[in-house]
Amino acid sequence: MMPSSQVFAVNNRGRVFSLSTDQSHWKELVYLGVEFKRVSAHETVLWALGGDHQVYVYVYGSSVPIRVCEESYENQRWNPIEGFTGVLLPSDRATYSSGDGLTDRRLAGITLPTLAWSWESSWHLHHTHNGQALDKEGWTYAIDFPRTYTAEKRWNSCVRRRKWVRYRRYVALDTWSAVPPIHHDPTEEPFIDITVGGGEVPGDDPDRLMVWGVTALGRVMVREGVDGTCPEGCGWMHIQTPPDHDVTSVWVGRSGRVWAVTWDGTPIVRTGVTRDCPTGTDWVVVEPPKGSRLQQVAVGVNSVWAVTRDHRVWFRRGLQVAPDSSSDNGKLGNGAAQRSTETGTTWLLMVGFLNMVAIGPNDQVWGIGNEDHTALLRTGITETELTGRTWRPICLPIGPLETPEASVNPSPIASPLPFPSPKLSVSVDSKDPSTSVQQDSLTSSLDQSLRASDEIDFISMETALMRIKHQENGKRAKDKNEESAKEEDKGECGKGGSGGDQDTRTQSESNEVLPSDDSLESNIKIRYPEDYPSSLSSSVVSDPSGDFLTSLQVGDGSVVLPGDTPAESPDTEPGRKNQVTGDVNSQSSDDREKTETDDLREKTETDDEREKTETNDNASPLVQQQASAVPSGDWCESRLRHTSSSSGGSEAGPGRGSLVIPREEGPSYKVVPLEAEHLWLWVTGGGCWIRANNMPKWFVTEGSPVLCTEPWRVSILERLRQRYNQEIKPYIGYEEAVEGSSWVIAGQCRWWVAGQWVPASIELVMVGSRRSQVQDATFIVRYSLGSQRVEETSCSVILMSVMCVEPLASRSLVALYQPNQPLQPKTLSFSAETDAEDWLNHLSTACNQFRGMTERPSSYTVWAVTTQGDVFLHDCSVTENELRAESVAGHKQLDVGTGATPLTLLLDRGFRPGHYLSVSGKIYNSADQFHINLQTSRGTDTSIALHINPRFFQKSVVFNSKKKGIWGHEEHSDLGPLSPGSECEISILCCDDDLKISLNDKFWHSFKHRIPFERVTHLTVRGSIAIDAVTYNHGAGERQLNEWYWRGLGGHLKRVESGANSVTWGISLDFHVYIYTGATGGGLYKSSSNDAGVQIMSDVRHVYVWENQRWNPVTGFTNRGLPTDRNTWSDQTGRIHRTRENAKLPSRHWSWTSEWCVDYHTPGGVDREGWQYATDFPMCYHAHRYVTDLVRRRRWVRKCRMSTSGPWQQMEKVALVHVSISPECADDGSVPVWGVSVTGEVVIRQGVRAAKYEGERWSLVPAECPMCSVCAGVESCGVWAVSKDGRAHLRLGVTKKNPQGTQWVNVDSPGQPLVEVGAGAGRVWGLDREGSLYRRTDVLPLFPEGTNWERVSGNVTSFSVGADGSLWAVLESYECGKLTVQGVIAHRVGITESCPSGTGWEHTVGTGWSAVCARVPLPL
Repeated sequence: MMPSSQVFAVNNRGRVFSLSTDQSHWKELVYLGVEFKRVSAHETVLWALGGDHQVYVYVYGSSVPIRVCEESYENQRWNPIEGFTGVLLPSDRATYSSGDGLTDRRLAGITLPTLAWSWESSWHLHHTHNGQALDKEGWTYAIDFPRTYTAEKRWNSCVRRRKWVRYRRYVALDTWSAVPPIHHDPTEEPFIDITVGGGEVPGDDPDRLMVWGVTALGRVMVREGVDGTCPEGCGWMHIQTPPDHDVTSVWVGRSGRVWAVTWDGTPIVRTGVTRDCPTGTDWVVVEPPKGSRLQQVAVGVNSVWAVTRDHRVWFRRGLQVAPDSSSDNGKLGNGAAQRSTETGTTWLLMVGFLNMVAIGPNDQVWGIGNEDHTALLRTGITETELTGRTWRPICLPIGPLETPEASVNPSPIASPLPFPSPKLSVSVDSKDPSTSVQQDSLTSSLDQSLRASDEIDFISMETALMRIKHQENGKRAKDKNEESAKEEDKGECGKGGSGGDQDTRTQSESNEVLPSDDSLESNIKIRYPEDYPSSLSSSVVSDPSGDFLTSLQVGDGSVVLPGDTPAESPDTEPGRKNQVTGDVNSQSSDDREKTETDDLREKTETDDEREKTETNDNASPLVQQQASAVPSGDWCESRLRHTSSSSGGSEAGPGRGSLVIPREEGPSYKVVPLEAEHLWLWVTGGGCWIRANNMPKWFVTEGSPVLCTEPWRVSILERLRQRYNQEIKPYIGYEEAVEGSSWVIAGQCRWWVAGQWVPASIELVMVGSRRSQVQDATFIVRYSLGSQRVEETSCSVILMSVMCVEPLASRSLVALYQPNQPLQPKTLSFSAETDAEDWLNHLSTACNQFRGMTERPSSYTVWAVTTQGDVFLHDCSVTENELRAESVAGHKQLDVGTGATPLTLLLDRGFRPGHYLSVSGKIYNSADQFHINLQTSRGTDTSIALHINPRFFQKSVVFNSKKKGIWGHEEHSDLGPLSPGSECEISILCCDDDLKISLNDKFWHSFKHRIPFERVTHLTVRGSIAIDAVTYNHGAGERQLNEWYWRGLGGHLKRVESGANSVTWGISLDFHVYIYTGATGGGLYKSSSNDAGVQIMSDVRHVYVWENQRWNPVTGFTNRGLPTDRNTWSDQTGRIHRTRENAKLPSRHWSWTSEWCVDYHTPGGVDREGWQYATDFPMCYHAHRYVTDLVRRRRWVRKCRMSTSGPWQQMEKVALVHVSISPECADDGSVPVWGVSVTGEVVIRQGVRAAKYEGERWSLVPAECPMCSVCAGVESCGVWAVSKDGRAHLRLGVTKKNPQGTQWVNVDSPGQPLVEVGAGAGRVWGLDREGSLYRRTDVLPLFPEGTNWERVSGNVTSFSVGADGSLWAVLESYECGKLTVQGVIAHRVGITESCPSGTGWEHTVGTGWSAVCARVPLPL
């Protein structure tokens, strides 16, 4: 059955949802594989624009079927020879015709209009005529055509006829059906807008609807014949628009008003719409609001609303119901006055910013908010006040998928009905000059025009058509060119290429490129590396002597000598892949083909170039020269220094005496993972009947004033007053028995729940002593989602709080991680960054003070860094101390004070299986009841896992639970020994499946878990009982990784390393080295800042944007690619559209320090204009263009700087790309600290001690080739390093007496280049560039380098190995239910002597991690 009244909306995934006025949740319509852009509703039908830009219709199922009777009359004439026969005179009607004989209606030619119809039966005769029964042949007779027909045959009956009938039924009920397009090929002229109205046109049939649409060519189309018996209409008719007024959107009201918006934002109004002329007679141009251009308009009966392109909302004044022109008053009235009533007089600016607006019956207005994409309803709209009062959001949950109820004629269709291609009913105005445009020039790439319309990038249709024509011509030329290129490529592969062919291969690059909106190449002035100042100034390292010039060529182990050109390596893919699947040893056929092609390219090198490359690869003379330059002792620290990011000096460009580090774009994981956000994009209330004085229950809140006078409410209030006078008022003058204080911090935000953001009010209630020490804290969220809801969270279960800024969405998020959902946080959204920072500070401070974490962490600490540079730590010694205290505590007596109720106590270790709780006390003599609750937070409106309620007036005990304000099913038991005036002891034992309750040491009741036991945090006792003692036994228990508490520190770092004696160092994005001072706070954590150890910090980050182009035989490389290509401007992967204009700073603490420029230091090499070439997207990119290269890209870079603070002290101007601290001390008590400089040199820091974390001096450890990472150790694991070409190196001779070692030993890679090696307790692990983790086998004290690499796992970003051999890693992706999260810290479990590779991963809380450090053995 059709709902009486409902509103429809489309979300960002293209799904359609309905909301009925008698329901309080959205229901999704059946999804049949088609996504939708827009919908327009009426009482019985829903029209929509699909993602394929075709029109669809949805008809509600009804108990009254939609049936149409098809009729055809068989005609015959009498012949004196043969009698009645089908041979008629030439002037007669057809043998089978309509009733009037004017239309030929052969039975075989009468078919179903679309697949939405089906025949009920075959053709059969109609046996009645004017209420009179006919014979079995059904003939009626007459003298001639057309005359009066009778059932009797007379002597003068010369003609006869009989009626054939056949019924067809509309079967596409409660499902989507495709409406036939304008042309046979639907891509020739797709639609960009659709709207339905009518039903209230003066004098017209209420069942007759008006459907208007707009095509991609700017033409306005009307669907003819739409009514109750033909819900999909019978044909399209073109409505001519004024010259140079191509339309982009249209809206038709219920009274027949039609307004449209042109491409330049000007509204036009259709006049002369009447019952006799429903399509109107003329267009009138209306001036838009001053200084604004309209984007969309909505029309009602007495009102018109519009939204401009700056999202402002406007109301049109001066509109009235247009008089019927067919009446005498309409004919004699003033034409100018009538036109003013149709077009209005002036525009009125309304409050608010919307993306779209819609009008329904009674001129009720709906909209979609601009900022949060919520559905809005304008309240207060009446006949006398059409502008209404305010916008009110519709915040309701998403219900289950709606399955249509079985109607009388259910639809057998399981997918959207397509339109039949052989039979189309099209009506096109022959006078339209635009129909003379050849269609073959429009079908090639209308998607380009559709993109412009979908993104509201309005351009003139003349320009669009010129582009389409030019692209069609270019496509033909491109096909010919590709065929010739393939033949040339085959010939080249057979002969072998030569270096002299490069000039002919790239001669087309100088061709002109079509002007494009996305192309900014005409404004780009190309500079070459020799005359271009460095855009990566913070990466420049001076080397005045010039005796050691090496660069970190990612994926290339070559060393660049002075005056030499870096050797290109086209077979190397820069960067690491985003997703790693399968075994790294396997190689696809594409990779083998790619390798064969690269081998052919390598043949083009001359013998001299090969010799030079070999000389560069074998850099031993250069290393010997460097070793001789530093004879012994200290190493020249000037080779480590570079311009500080905190200094304001000038920075030199990359010349012969400088070195530039090619920067890779690291992984950018979401720190706050959210499910697919539910955003509303379109709403329609065309069939929703509501009034201002009778709003749906979507907005009825609890505590309505209407209920104040209800008798039951009055009775309850009177009883509460009596209890207050008896139990509370007599003791008002007494002093409080427990000294303490509490304070509340309140605010407003948006709360993420049920896949959408809802407005919420938040409170942080803290209870503490007079010394402001937090003893308990509760975070309360109040919001409305169909009904008023409250969520309370104790700070004891908040394990981590983190903040993330989304600049493009203009919001700041604060995420709270809990044990029950360690990878899916509770999230708050703030519009201002300062508000989010304040609440992060409040929550983290309350959690730290509650847990007593205000001192320097111990050496048993795990450090971790997120992708946005936030530093966190977990102190395992605190966990160990807690477990020891718990094991000693046994039965813990909670402080009950005087024993008066109500009493609320914190269960600081929760209530998990094995935990025990006992409450003993004395019941009052006059007691009627009391209750004991196990709650999920401190408040009174919280969820209750167990409710024990002895009711003496009912002589029974009730056991129940309460979830989200709703009580569950009651379980009853007898009172037993409980009675007023008696003493009792009620004990509760938590088991895996239930809660076992005992009374006076005897089993009483078993209560199954209804709420997860890990959510229990408080015990509450209320009623007529005096508490003597509360015993709480939580046992020693065992801390799981998802129960670890992560404490945030200030600062901004890329990597943190820790080792023996709590020595902790960090490296920033600009390669500065920082030392942890031991303080807390800084940055976002202002309340916990220790000014003595908090220092001012800064960091530099590079923002990248990629420009992509494809080769065109006519124009050369151009920004216009194939429809399947990536965007012209994108990120490195090409999946995300990113331009230089929409690149935003990460947060308010960042500021731009440079302008956009071409990056000439892109990994993999570039040509003189910064381009990299490849065969296709995405493939291997290289610096030189070959004949098979059809695409190219280049990277643009812009630098920004962050100013913050944290407990980190910067060392002297030292540039390190990697650092590692030994977990063991040397014999002299120092801690060896190893590092790799930006030049690839391995260095060791001398004199690092507990009293001097910064050490004394650097010493060089010579190596044969430049390194990129190092792992420090002493005797247990030694020192390992990885060179730039991906080989592993082991330092021999490393002991406590000689922590520097004696020499390097080369260890082969596992088939793929390595990026990092870690070792501990005789176990060696390695990570390659594809994200695969390996274990080195057969590592023995006498043979520490091992024999082979064994693959253990994939999907790893970084890892850390402890001195005890424990393995920690950051996983690139992790499946968490339906959500895939990125950047998860995991611990390898199951590592034993018999299974050295382990069995699996166990993850901790939080997402978006980029690095982890756990070198010191942890007390796990």
